[in-house]
Amino acid sequence: MSNDANSSPLLRDALAFAKTNWWLFLLGGVLYILFGVLALARPAEALLALAVVFAAFLLVDGIFSVIRALGAKGADGRWWVFFGGLLSIGVGLYALLGPVNTALLFVYVIAFQAILFGVSVFMFGVNIRKAVNGEWVLYLTGIVSVLFGLLLVGAPGIGGLSVSLMVGGWSLVIGILRVLFAFRVRSLVRHATR
Repeated sequence: MSNDANSSPLLRDALAFAKTNWWLFLLGGVLYILFGVLALARPAEALLALAVVFAAFLLVDGIFSVIRALGAKGADGRWWVFFGGLLSIGVGLYALLGPVNTALLFVYVIAFQAILFGVSVFMFGVNIRKAVNGEWVLYLTGIVSVLFGLLLVGAPGIGGLSVSLMVGGWSLVIGILRVLFAFRVRSLVRHATR
């Protein structure tokens, strides 16, 4: 009998969810990497333009997360992904439609979203820890995201150029970690089909 058959329903659901949706983790990681590269390559651009691009990115990533979670009916771990997606959608819409006129407001919006995203990803890792060997990537992703958010809260007066560089660096690291996790889960799918 396999380890999957001996594990709890929550672990089996979380593993099935990750195996079925590995490519969405990969897509999200690629989007983070692309955004990070663009932010690092064009740090002198206006902070408002970066805020609009980042808000649109959050909106797309949030929509993909909600769709991914809704498609995994019955999987207990999907609610962390669902609520993280709703949060990304809400923050993205607020930043696109709200009065994001100052760098300070943008810094707080990014910090709040990064902290909650980090907590959500970390908790997803906790839910699948016994089923997937690569869950450390999710822990690390969550911790890096939370630390980034706390750093921004602790230093809100930094200039637009610094915010651009920090957001770009954060997105690049998070994207790489998500891509690594996606390939790790993909390798589990390949081993299961042999």
